[in-house]
Amino acid sequence: MKIVAVRVPEEIKKRMKEVPEDWSEYLRKTIEMRIHQEEQKKVLQEVKALLKKIPKSPEGTAAKSIREDRNSG
Repeated sequence: MKIVAVRVPEEIKKRMKEVPEDWSEYLRKTIEMRIHQEEQKKVLQEVKALLKKIPKSPEGTAAKSIREDRNSG
């Protein structure tokens, strides 16, 4: 595991001591969550780009398909 140092003002450090928290674990989880959010954004952008490449169906295609399904049963 690598070390990442974070500098905070002295006042913040004092206040952190008053909160019962494992700050290293908290920051680790927060960083992981932020990375995950960015990865999700990237995937969403890729999906949107793929969807733009799909040609649109002609007007009324969905209604026509539903009618065909109802009539075939």
